[in-house]
Amino acid sequence: MKKILFAAFMVFAAFFIVSCAGEDEIANAIGKSCAVEGEEICSDDNSQILICRDFSWQMKKSCNLNFGQYCRQTASGSFSCTDSGNSTEPTNEPTETEPTEQEPEPEDNEPTDPEPSDNEPNDNEPADNEPTDPEPSDNEPSDDDTEPANDNDTEPVVKDLETCTDIAKCRKDCDTSSCRTECYNRGTDEAQNDYDEATQKCMTYTELDDLKKCLELRLKCGTPGDESYALPYGHAVINGSFSYINDPATTSFSQGTFIGTFVNGIFGSNGNIPDATSNATFSYAEVSTNGKYLVLNQGYDSSEENKTPYVGLIIEATAPGTYLVGVDSKSKIEMDVYEPVSSTSICYHAFGYGYLELDGTALTDTYSIGAGTITVKGEVDLYSYKNAPMYNGDITNTDVVACQPK
Repeated sequence: MKKILFAAFMVFAAFFIVSCAGEDEIANAIGKSCAVEGEEICSDDNSQILICRDFSWQMKKSCNLNFGQYCRQTASGSFSCTDSGNSTEPTNEPTETEPTEQEPEPEDNEPTDPEPSDNEPNDNEPADNEPTDPEPSDNEPSDDDTEPANDNDTEPVVKDLETCTDIAKCRKDCDTSSCRTECYNRGTDEAQNDYDEATQKCMTYTELDDLKKCLELRLKCGTPGDESYALPYGHAVINGSFSYINDPATTSFSQGTFIGTFVNGIFGSNGNIPDATSNATFSYAEVSTNGKYLVLNQGYDSSEENKTPYVGLIIEATAPGTYLVGVDSKSKIEMDVYEPVSSTSICYHAFGYGYLELDGTALTDTYSIGAGTITVKGEVDLYSYKNAPMYNGDITNTDVVACQPK
């Protein structure tokens, strides 16, 4: 995540400094020509399984690099996403020669005992080409003639992790892929389904209702950070209409180029947006100094010294619509609640996470200064950079310093 800091309106106050997210491209062969219909390969960065369709390479499956999965060719010749090359962690879309979710694939040339599936004991036989038998009931061992001699190997997995959050917390304490797989297998069916949807299926969704559901799943299935920062850390209601886009070099504004409050909310234990003692909130829209973003700022008039917090929205949408608010590369809107620490530095109280509606003539491929409208409305939850499960924990860095809990 990249942060670009803006300093504007410094004559009147230590004003709006906001951030933006950069976007990384995945190098692969998608779109390039191919000759054999149905042939599969791995993408250049091993993040995807590609398939030849209509004589061009197309994505068949995306591997979850965040959990150590990558594309590789198995001994049978098929292609699979695995965890660090020898994972036993299941995927959602097994091929005909791959094991099912609770029956991890054994390492090549190493016929070790696979981990037991849901309520089903081990039997020392690889899953490939094994006939399908009805699963035994809960805690019921299989027939004695197929049961291994070692009693410890015949015990079914105890499903004691009831939620996706429980799986995430268990995995957080792991140092090995086998430990993380064990955490997954200990999850109930519902917890495993939530985990699979959050880590595999959500990245393929396009419908807004599905995407909004994924916001909740990523929170449940992510890794928590500093839990002294509550989840969520706050909530904000956004509703504002701007009729003029300012030049970022301008430090004074005429009537009509600014409005009052457009963001209201709470955060921490006693934080208010805007400052509860303020009488002169001051908001305006501008183009970023590099011309790539529209920036909406909310702060305080020069008569309101030492009031905090400030709010900044960075927008890179080019057409009206409903857009994701977050701090990853997929988010078209980034929203930050922050306050100045000095004349050159700030700390961040929270970031917005959710969806907002945008409209207006200022939303174009090329943002311009002058008369132009932009309207933003909706509600988002606020999260501390210190505790952001949807991004796997504490995401502070040299550019993002979290304010103390307020």
